[in-house]
Amino acid sequence: MKKNRLTGKKCEKRGTGKFICFLAAMLLLGGCGQADGAKTDGGKTNGGITDGGITAGTDINVKEQESEPEAASGEALSVQEIYDLVTESVTLISPVIMQDNFIENYYNIDPALLEEYVFSMSEEATSAETVVIMKLKDKADADKISAALQLVIEEKSGEMENYLPGQYDIVKKSAVKTEGSYVYLVISEQADAIEKIIEAQL
Repeated sequence: MKKNRLTGKKCEKRGTGKFICFLAAMLLLGGCGQADGAKTDGGKTNGGITDGGITAGTDINVKEQESEPEAASGEALSVQEIYDLVTESVTLISPVIMQDNFIENYYNIDPALLEEYVFSMSEEATSAETVVIMKLKDKADADKISAALQLVIEEKSGEMENYLPGQYDIVKKSAVKTEGSYVYLVISEQADAIEKIIEAQL
């Protein structure tokens, strides 16, 4: 009871009435019983708060946030994202991503003409597998870039013709393709599956 008197004194000092002090004492003695009784059917309190501490309005906000990626899904994927889709669906043979100096020095492709690109080649000497996806800044340069990628086909063909006839056949079936501002080349045993993934995103 000393605790109740102390509580009463504090309340009086703060200018609150005896009735409020009495309620405070009841809360101390009653524990959480009143909080349990405040819940309505369905686990919501009178304030609209669920057992998990989320209001009905918060539930709506969560759903709206979860739906945002769906809205963004209509946007065009980057070249890197398209390539990632390829690697998620198809197992490439020891792919290595080539950089600006490589494509410029070996195939005379000016990186300044490209908005973005992925140039992937197998590091295995026994594989001609190559996946190239390029987005041009100006689609008027498509013929120039296509001609440069044709050199890749010719180079791979020369490497494989006398040593790996199976790979040579794969190279000979490949072709540089253009779609709007995109130019791409796929040399692979799984070329049909890879091209289908790329074309679905262009």
